[in-house]
Amino acid sequence: MLSNDMIFEETLTPFIARHSMNGLPILKIQSPSCEAAISLHGGQLIQFKPSGHQDVIWLSKKAIFSQGKAIRGGVPVCWPWFGPVSTPSHGFARISTWQLLDHEENGLATTIRLKLSASRETHAIWPHDFSAVLTFTLGETLYIELEMINTGDSPWQWSGALHSYFNIAEATETWITGAGTSYIDNLQNDLPCETSEALIINQPIDRIYSAPDETIAIHDQGNQRIIHVSNKGHNSAIIWNPWKDLSRSMGDMSDDGYETMVCVESTRYGKDLASGVLLMPGKKSTLSTLVSVTAEK
Repeated sequence: MLSNDMIFEETLTPFIARHSMNGLPILKIQSPSCEAAISLHGGQLIQFKPSGHQDVIWLSKKAIFSQGKAIRGGVPVCWPWFGPVSTPSHGFARISTWQLLDHEENGLATTIRLKLSASRETHAIWPHDFSAVLTFTLGETLYIELEMINTGDSPWQWSGALHSYFNIAEATETWITGAGTSYIDNLQNDLPCETSEALIINQPIDRIYSAPDETIAIHDQGNQRIIHVSNKGHNSAIIWNPWKDLSRSMGDMSDDGYETMVCVESTRYGKDLASGVLLMPGKKSTLSTLVSVTAEK
């Protein structure tokens, strides 16, 4: 749940207002169809609550809002790489300041677009030219699309993820279907594994599912709902829950935080920088996720 510590700054439209938290700019959306919030730091959705529903996106109660720090929860943008294959881990997009490109709204949905471009700061980390646009369409459903364009003269590779944290009533009463049966277990030194279709959350989970369905279902029994996560542009799905010990060791997560969250991520996985998607000059790639909620029958 989003903190009440935000400071109002200005109204942009009847549905969109600019706030700040610890000096970081936040766009707050309140419309007939949903309540949501996006941090320009990281280009990160930090709240999504469709009208008549509980929060769909989980945000840590101890999330740190500070320049140079990743925000724990929401939907971090891991790009131009995923994981610890380079520094910083998960890339620089989630700790960079994105610019508001444009916005529009109607009675059904609010659309907000953010942009991140190559700069002196990004060149110091990754020596390539790019333009990245994040599109958020917020209504009864949530749609996030990351579009990457190679604006330079030479090809480069990318990997990444829309690292979605989902709010659930109780982890041990939640199961996941549609992820597939083949995965790489990061907790067992990247061991290839096979499993049954349904994933029960009752232990630490850090898995790369290599052949997921286009739509993965989170059966949130405690909230009597199913969260449907439909991904495109991906080659895998990451499912993660830190469980007890890791939660207790993380400074930006409460000891019991693992009980009410699970990550199901639209992921373009690469084991190293050279294994990412090759993007030629002038070409673009997209990675997206569509989230909807239905009642559990």
